[in-house]
Amino acid sequence: MRKFVVLLALAVAVLIISGCIGGNVPTKMPMESEVQETTPQENTQSETQEEYGTWASPWDVSKPIEIKGKKYHIASLRYEYKVRYPGSNEVKEYTVIKERKKAKIEVYGSSFNSESGEIEKVKIGEYEVYEYYTELIPKNGDVLEVYVWTNGESDVMDMYFTFPVPATMIFAGQNFVAIKLISGDKMYEMYNPAGVGNYNYMPYENGDLGWFTNSEEVENLYGSFFAVYQFPFWSALEEENLYTPAEESFSYMGISYNYRITPQSTVVVAGHKFRTSKVEWTYSFTGQGSAKGYAVLTSSLPVPLQLEGVFAVQGQAWYAYMKLLDIGLKEA
Repeated sequence: MRKFVVLLALAVAVLIISGCIGGNVPTKMPMESEVQETTPQENTQSETQEEYGTWASPWDVSKPIEIKGKKYHIASLRYEYKVRYPGSNEVKEYTVIKERKKAKIEVYGSSFNSESGEIEKVKIGEYEVYEYYTELIPKNGDVLEVYVWTNGESDVMDMYFTFPVPATMIFAGQNFVAIKLISGDKMYEMYNPAGVGNYNYMPYENGDLGWFTNSEEVENLYGSFFAVYQFPFWSALEEENLYTPAEESFSYMGISYNYRITPQSTVVVAGHKFRTSKVEWTYSFTGQGSAKGYAVLTSSLPVPLQLEGVFAVQGQAWYAYMKLLDIGLKEA
């Protein structure tokens, strides 16, 4: 029954992805990797003697994780990301830094001056907020910095915390306070006084957001990561023991997947040792999409230590490679 439910999820998720990124159906999916696989640093001894572990919450960084009986929040991530966009032969390379923490900022609003007839900037005051920070460092090009400030932790921002660029939905929700984007000589900022409970002033905006929202690079970065993040195969691992070798093949009504689980040794991240397994997969949904790749996982973290694959959905063939470089943990 579980496999049947997973297959239905595969179909639904692939259709959702195709609706988000569109395109025409390809005749053949490119299956060759442009990046040589890298094996994580291995250690001969493990901090724990885990015999059973599943990837039960794929990509969910909103909940605390448990290491040796202690609970931690994931406060920051740093990873390498490589992507080839649909129709392109170039693999673009980035370093992505993500941070979230409490902070204090000055909040501004705007007010209409009836005498001058102009909209004026008004300083409202200093407030404690929750800061979501993104730094996108391309191998070639300007660095992009994005600050999103919310009135307390945001479910939306937590959901998309791992993404290399934030979605435009960051403006949604009553707890949105402010945003600032900086890249080279381009800048945009917007403050929402209502986010801190002040309804006496209108939002304050400075700069043009078009350079970000109309950026093909930003769109492709978001689209590629969305294809990986929503990859329906992840749910098939929720009942599999990562630390026991296994192979599985399954198909139903035009949907099929195959995978192999190979336990490895341990890897050190943020001073902690994690037992790892390599999972190799293929899947296809007739007429809709297909994928091939691998991921190095540990049951202790909801983010892959490494992954590489080609994800083709409705004509959009994305090549993606991700390697976790560091992770910041804060005791819960």
